Amino acid sequence: MNRMIILIVGLLALWALFEFGGLAQAPVIQADIQSRTEAAIGAAGLDDVVVSADGLDVNLSGTVADDAEVGQATDVAAAVRGVRSVNSLVTVKAYFTQFCKDDSRILLTGNVSDEDARTAFPERAQDMFRYWKVEQDLTINENSPNGFRRFMDQALIELGQLDAGCITLNNRALSVSGSVRSERALTGIKERFDALSDLGFTVSYDLKLPELSDQAAACQAEANRHVEPGETVLFDFDSDEIHAAGQQLLDAVVEISKLCPDVHVLVTGHTDSIGDKDYNIALGERRAEAVVNYMVSKGVDAGRLTPVGLGFSQPIADNSTDAGRSQNRRIEFRAREE
Repeated sequence: MNRMIILIVGLLALWALFEFGGLAQAPVIQADIQSRTEAAIGAAGLDDVVVSADGLDVNLSGTVADDAEVGQATDVAAAVRGVRSVNSLVTVKAYFTQFCKDDSRILLTGNVSDEDARTAFPERAQDMFRYWKVEQDLTINENSPNGFRRFMDQALIELGQLDAGCITLNNRALSVSGSVRSERALTGIKERFDALSDLGFTVSYDLKLPELSDQAAACQAEANRHVEPGETVLFDFDSDEIHAAGQQLLDAVVEISKLCPDVHVLVTGHTDSIGDKDYNIALGERRAEAVVNYMVSKGVDAGRLTPVGLGFSQPIADNSTDAGRSQNRRIEFRAREE
């Protein structure tokens, strides 16, 4: 009997030793698990992943560049000796770039792919928007989406079509918001982004058109119906001479304007970026005046037409190429209230 009691007491003592000894060692084991997992995560270059251990279980949080690194973080932690399970709340870091325009500023913020892009975007913006102050707060993030540079080059061009607003890239989703001067300008923005659909970005629009009277809106719609998107009066370099093709287009605009006798039309003359600001404003105004004079000669009341020179402030194409500069030397029409 005494032997049985001694055996039971001995077994209880051994159980207590293992149980309470294990409890005493638990914080040490947990700290060891966390330390070795942190070292493994760091060695894998996942510097923004945060590790916390709960006993033998590991929790991961923080951000990484892409989905592949999300899986990599889990695999690295699971491979650490002694880890029982891994709970991952790691997310992909957003790739965010935004170009904004208001009455006086162009603001470029967010991520760019490399130092060349960080230098090139502000330089191009200053060349395109010489009337505006260009400010930038761009940081280099090499994990840019495929096609980033080509797509955002186009975004900078389309910023010129907005009276005010922002073009924002969040990973592979682009949003265009603000105000745009005409339905034709809105259509042009969509068509040019659609032409880059092979790059795999999605584009959404939240753009407001100017409010027009019923007659002005109808007149603008009629003009849009008769004039093909992208079709306009173009000019040779440093010239305000209207070519025969431009005269044919103006003849159609004249007939449309006669259907809307109470609507006034803003005729804007645009240039490429070669030359200084003041010269190009004057050249744009001469082009607008040449168009107004032609329309008046065809019977349109001069009081309904207002010529304005905008120079190179609203490009629709890349001024670094001959083809782009040719498209920017143009006339646009906008129905407006008195």
